[in-house]
Amino acid sequence: MDKEFKKYEIGFVAKDEKSGDDINKLLVIHKCEIMESGALDRIKLAYPIKKENVGYFGYFHFLIEPLAIEKIKSELNLNPNILRFIIITPPAERRPVSAIKTEIRRKTFVSKDIEPKVEIRKPSAPSMVLTNEALEKKLEEILK
Repeated sequence: MDKEFKKYEIGFVAKDEKSGDDINKLLVIHKCEIMESGALDRIKLAYPIKKENVGYFGYFHFLIEPLAIEKIKSELNLNPNILRFIIITPPAERRPVSAIKTEIRRKTFVSKDIEPKVEIRKPSAPSMVLTNEALEKKLEEILK
């Protein structure tokens, strides 16, 4: 039976640089496939968290079974070196509008199932050009 993996992202603020390795080990223990990781950056916190004014921010993109996320969250909550963390599912990747328009054009104009509509117009009757004398005669006929 195939297990369904889903893409997640974890962002965290840790007390020290070593805590990033703790999260990496935790993800490996839970058999996550790590796709991308961000370097830890030292940041000044806007307000003290657990009496800390400075933290280290990092992130990981990984694949895992959705059922294992709760286990990871509970273990991170128990780790005193992790000040804050959030686990999200990243939004679907957006394609540029130009790529979508190109795809629509290809489907519309390249499709062999759709025949182009050709409108055949019947030639209209030639318009009659009347001289001033002919117009005066017509007006007299009408007014009689």
